[in-house]
Amino acid sequence: MTTWWRIIGVLALFASPAARAEVLETPHFRFVADEGARGAAERLARVAEDKRAYVLGFLGVHDDRRVEVRVASDEEAMSRMVGTSRPVREWVAGMAFPDRALIVLSARGNEVFHASDTFEHELAHLFLDAALRGRRVPRWFHEGVAMLVASEGVGERLKTALGAAATGSWLPIEDLADRFPADPPAVHLAYAQAMLFVRHLHRAAAPAGVSALITEVASGIPFDTAFEHVFGAPVGEVWERAASEMDRTGSLLWFLTSAAVLWVVITALFLYVYTRKRRRAALQREAWAIQEELARLEALRPSGVNPDEVQ
Repeated sequence: MTTWWRIIGVLALFASPAARAEVLETPHFRFVADEGARGAAERLARVAEDKRAYVLGFLGVHDDRRVEVRVASDEEAMSRMVGTSRPVREWVAGMAFPDRALIVLSARGNEVFHASDTFEHELAHLFLDAALRGRRVPRWFHEGVAMLVASEGVGERLKTALGAAATGSWLPIEDLADRFPADPPAVHLAYAQAMLFVRHLHRAAAPAGVSALITEVASGIPFDTAFEHVFGAPVGEVWERAASEMDRTGSLLWFLTSAAVLWVVITALFLYVYTRKRRRAALQREAWAIQEELARLEALRPSGVNPDEVQ
């Protein structure tokens, strides 16, 4: 084909010698999709180069590696593409392996994000690792920056975080340094918390705060030391300030958006409309009664009866 990307049908040994895969190539990507994920891979291939340019520009890093993106139609296929016999959890929509320049995606995404959102998120992980030159940073920071770079929609994450703010059930930030919880709903809260904390850091020291932290860590300064230098306080102290701000606004917002309150609002609207309709119906009945009386009086006129004399 003469377009900048081409589709080549090939045989791939993901599950068995008969398993078919499709390869889609762009200047910097090689997409490999199983039979059930071809459509998703084609859509991703069309936008891959633009997304790559955006993520690299956001992070201010140069990376010429060719990235392989494997797109799976189900969890079993994802396990094969990752190269593990262990099942991939159903809430996992994508994984990045920076040392292998490899991304593995679910064509279905998850309950929060579509495959295109996840692709940008995993690209951010891969290129962030390059920007950090492989230096260690807390898991919450890596995930939070990936969500910031990917400009992910915050609706579902915000809903989770507002519930935590309203109930005071934040996870200790130090517990999110090495790993996230294994199962929902705790894992969703961990992602929401990471997203909101990094967005808080980005606003608090915009526009260079997060970028400055990445630069210092990449130069060899330990993360905690670089963090305190950039943001003026240790991680725990800055998180407590951020959490307290979210607690003040989150409780009210969570209350106003909770299901119970929404039902109250819906019920109130229903009663308001119902009352108006009843009043309108009563007025209509009165109007009909008046019309009937006028018609009766009008009918008496030919008989010579004066309507004013009718009792």
